[in-house]
Amino acid sequence: MTDVLKDVVVGVAGTGMMGSAHAFRHTAVGFPMMIGSRDPQKAQQLATEIEQQLTLKSAAPRVRFAGASYKGMVERANFIILAIPATELRNFIDAYREDIVSKKKCFMDLPVTFSRYGSSQVLPPTTSDGPNWRGPYFDMINYLSDRLNDPSTGFVKAWHNLYFKSIMNNKVQPVECGGHPRAKAIAMAMMAKEGWEPLDCGGMEDLLRIETGFHESRVRDPIHLEFDGPNHP
Repeated sequence: MTDVLKDVVVGVAGTGMMGSAHAFRHTAVGFPMMIGSRDPQKAQQLATEIEQQLTLKSAAPRVRFAGASYKGMVERANFIILAIPATELRNFIDAYREDIVSKKKCFMDLPVTFSRYGSSQVLPPTTSDGPNWRGPYFDMINYLSDRLNDPSTGFVKAWHNLYFKSIMNNKVQPVECGGHPRAKAIAMAMMAKEGWEPLDCGGMEDLLRIETGFHESRVRDPIHLEFDGPNHP
């Protein structure tokens, strides 16, 4: 499984708590990292802070590690974690389409659609809003994949129902994962390398059952259910 990680360069879109947690955790185990932000200085500041933290922990990264604009990050990374609000995802994909199409990149979605904390603002559009519409959609990944309409690009849902502190503090546990085969293989290999227990929950057609929250289509993986109990979204 680790062969799929050979050429992976992780990108993180967003410098909030979740983006920071992912950037820290994946850099700590040696993945090349690009942090992207609308404000490149903010991304570089986070990169510097993380490098200082790792140095104090005697785990200074010996890998490429930098902050950049969103565009700079997309150009350099090939496994990109979308740690930005759901309301920004469509514009992100549209804005950097030329840097994505035919480049064999993978995207991991974090925004929660059906969470008990969610609202209509985090739902995919319920009516056609552009080309390649195949809705209605009940998860953001299928919506983004159809909108991009690029066979070379993979999408995966993983680490999506964890608190940012669990990732930052390395509270490893079973994690549900589903999506395109190549993107899912990379995500699951990353999890295994970092000590998480990856749970293969199927393909793009199965994503609704692992979409975070308490809704009628939610089907928790038995291992996830045993570990977290029925009250975990």
